[in-house]
Amino acid sequence: MARTTETKPTTTNATRNQTMTADQRCSRIQLAAYLRAEKRGFQGGDPMHDWIEAEREIDATLKDNSRRMHAGTN
Repeated sequence: MARTTETKPTTTNATRNQTMTADQRCSRIQLAAYLRAEKRGFQGGDPMHDWIEAEREIDATLKDNSRRMHAGTN
């Protein structure tokens, strides 16, 4: 019977550099929400809405970056 060996996927420096911790994601969302409020002169608006929109923006960017990173690895 043939012996099989298990191989672990390798992680390149580029992949490691693209990984974001939860704290880093939260910091980016916080900054994006702040910039939304700043853009309107901190007048009106809703901080929760700013946060939710910032989450969408950051998550979309992360998803797009992930797609680009994996596009050439098929």
